Amino acid sequence: MIETYNLGECIRSARPIMDEVIMEYTKQNDKFYLISPDMTRAAFPKFMNTCSDRNINVGIAETAAVDIASGMALEGFLPYVYGMSAFLSMRSFEAIRTNVGYQNHNVKFIACNTGVSLGMLGSTHYAMEDLALVSTIPNMTVICPGDPDQTVKAFYAAAEIDGPVYIRMANGKNESAVYKSQDYEFKIGKGITIREGEDLALIACGVMVSYANEAAKRLAEQGINATVIDMHTIKPLDEELVLKVAKNIGKIVTVEDHFKACGLGTKVASIVAEAGIPCKVKKLGIPDMYPGFGPFKDHLEFMGYGTEGIIDAAKEIVK
Repeated sequence: MIETYNLGECIRSARPIMDEVIMEYTKQNDKFYLISPDMTRAAFPKFMNTCSDRNINVGIAETAAVDIASGMALEGFLPYVYGMSAFLSMRSFEAIRTNVGYQNHNVKFIACNTGVSLGMLGSTHYAMEDLALVSTIPNMTVICPGDPDQTVKAFYAAAEIDGPVYIRMANGKNESAVYKSQDYEFKIGKGITIREGEDLALIACGVMVSYANEAAKRLAEQGINATVIDMHTIKPLDEELVLKVAKNIGKIVTVEDHFKACGLGTKVASIVAEAGIPCKVKKLGIPDMYPGFGPFKDHLEFMGYGTEGIIDAAKEIVK
């Protein structure tokens, strides 16, 4: 079992953490550039002020950012594009598909404000379908870090891949840390088993890993022992691990801050179904609706995939 924090015990912010990391990486790699549609000042002010020659602000023009990054990659540079996930994945989807994916250009994307994290701005700013969209692009690797510190691991791992990578950074501010130590192994395409239990498996990604882990701890107090998996890589998904828990446990609940359709849950269910393994799969996430305005935690509880919703789903599936 990996030692973890309780939900809310340790609050961290990925943006200032990544600000420091990006500054250091800029010194190490003279091919690195950060391109952003007017988002750098809000996220990485230290980098912007100290490495202005490696920061390209294209203004509020996500498609332009993708096109410039594609051209720079063609010339041998290592461009990272940082922007809001709703607009990167949808407004510039064709550019990502054709100019990056189709060309297999070495462009990395860091997408912030994912899921319903921008609660007070409403559905126009929610990225509820980005995993579904970018996962369909051939050559694209899709990573959904489990907590703020894991974003650093994802950043460096992405740099080692020769090809496009999409990192889903959640909101980037004031989120619950999961891992007490950073000594655990992070490998693209391999999920992390945080804790083991024989009654069901909770497979979560991104910010929902902390909620799934909290639910498992509370379930254990009630005599229900859950395996918890941080499925940080959505593509390529760790099929071997999914099949292992499907075969050995036979009950899976997936949790994601994304539409239940075509995200992590759909991929897990498809793997289980194609293998012909008799296993129950319950998907938790955003239902087929446009959520209204409100705090992030309120959204989770209202739509049934917060801590209480996970506990209820777990009890239901183990009956």
